[in-house]
Amino acid sequence: MSNLGAPKITLGEPVVVHQASPDVKRWGPWQFPHIERLVDGRLHIEYHIEADSVTAYGLPSGHALSSDDGKTWEAARDMGASGGLLLSNGDRLRPVQLRSRKRDEVALPEPIAAHERASGQTTYIYRAADLPQAFSGWRFSRLSRGQTNWGAETATVRIPGEIRIVREGVFVFWPSFHHGRLRIAPDGSIWAALHIIRIVEGTVQQQSDILFLRSSDQGYRWDVLSEIPYQPDEGADPQADKRDGFTEPEFNFMPDGTVLCLMRTHDGLGVGPLYWSRSPDNGRTWSQPNVFDACGVWPRTLTLNNGVTLAAYGRPGFYIRATADPSGLVWEPRVVVVEPVEVGRNTCSYSDLMALDDHTALLAYSDFNYPDAQGQQRKTILVRTVTVIPP
Repeated sequence: MSNLGAPKITLGEPVVVHQASPDVKRWGPWQFPHIERLVDGRLHIEYHIEADSVTAYGLPSGHALSSDDGKTWEAARDMGASGGLLLSNGDRLRPVQLRSRKRDEVALPEPIAAHERASGQTTYIYRAADLPQAFSGWRFSRLSRGQTNWGAETATVRIPGEIRIVREGVFVFWPSFHHGRLRIAPDGSIWAALHIIRIVEGTVQQQSDILFLRSSDQGYRWDVLSEIPYQPDEGADPQADKRDGFTEPEFNFMPDGTVLCLMRTHDGLGVGPLYWSRSPDNGRTWSQPNVFDACGVWPRTLTLNNGVTLAAYGRPGFYIRATADPSGLVWEPRVVVVEPVEVGRNTCSYSDLMALDDHTALLAYSDFNYPDAQGQQRKTILVRTVTVIPP
């Protein structure tokens, strides 16, 4: 038990960002929102409008803009590089996901391995060192400080045993920072967390680990900082040894100076626990992973200036949770945002969080059954404020 007291969470009313047409029911479109603040101060939400498939990587997204901190939204055209991550030197950096290419359009050697994932899909694996650099997915757009035009670049990333993959009949530019989470560390360096398999001691890993990369030169070069190996709790998850591994990491620099990482295990075998691990030494080492909650796909975390840290996650359902503990060891019970029903029936459970002020965050998420003006249910991207009063 904690003596810290409980922060109080108040959820604002949902605000519609954009709604799909009534006939859009399939998995993938109007899901997976990302929110950012543009250089001109407006808010921008990007969301997926294609199938949830590697064949859709690099295809256009949906976009919406707000000029009043999320109170109203209007649809927008492709925003290009848009806001990006503001670096310590004033540059802005945005990961770029290249378009997947049909397998028969790409000259590849024979794969070195084939893995069947828990979903039943087969992934064909190639040694990155056997392929040209053009087959790398480490691409960025950069807006240099004081400039008005974004430039394209390929980062230098040093990962021992790096691989490339073919899945669903396409060559995927993966690994990619587009599917990692980038954050500015307290020392101004950039960190990224990826879920990844590699070649280790001549063998392709069977389950994915969490790999942390760090750049100390504003994103031009990246090196491995540390790794969280897949170490599940078999008592909490009977399917643990059959899982795809740890995936979809989210990390946060906590007020006490530690780093908290949350990791998904939900896969084709069904709902799996959300795990947490902590680093007390700037990401060099990590604690034994433990269960954070019984469910959770790609979570989001945010520490407000009032010292309260939020975590948003779910599947089934969608929740937000708070802690006033600077270490993140003690969390309050979760608050329901979308009620849990059968998986995939009412929300993708992906989200994003952005601070609006010291006590308020804006939460972006999906609701598959939100009514339009005529009362017809539609797949919808929503935002709502999360106001937090510390204890």
